[in-house]
Amino acid sequence: MRLIIELLLILILGILFYQDIKERKVSVWVLILGLGLGGFLNYQAQQPIVFLSNSLVNIIFIILIFLVLWLYAKLKMKKNIFEVFGKGDLLFFILLAVSLPILSFLMVFIFSIFFSFLVFSLLKHRFKDTTVPLAGLQSLFLALVLMVNKIVPSINIYAL
Repeated sequence: MRLIIELLLILILGILFYQDIKERKVSVWVLILGLGLGGFLNYQAQQPIVFLSNSLVNIIFIILIFLVLWLYAKLKMKKNIFEVFGKGDLLFFILLAVSLPILSFLMVFIFSIFFSFLVFSLLKHRFKDTTVPLAGLQSLFLALVLMVNKIVPSINIYAL
């Protein structure tokens, strides 16, 4: 059963990647389904109180990041936050926060940002838009992490 849910989550992440690359927007329903599947997998791997406390800490981290972005957009760029940062990106951050324990979340979050920057920098001439498909590239990164987690038995992202 767990394998089926993991495969469904990887499929959902693939859909998010495709939608964001193709249309520069992602379906809220796909994000909610991904959040439910990722949260369920994390919940199954933890004690309920650990799952809740990890999710809370991760969401507080997301709120702090979002506040910094909001201040930067407002004060430095003189723009509304959602002119420079997508709502789908924020929802994907929440998906990540609920899907992983604290250390795994921080590592995946940070490295997926670097991965997104690197991939976009290398392939930006192939994109018609100048904006970074952040949720899509982070989805791709998380799907790769989940596959490695399944293939390499010594790695367990839920144990960190």
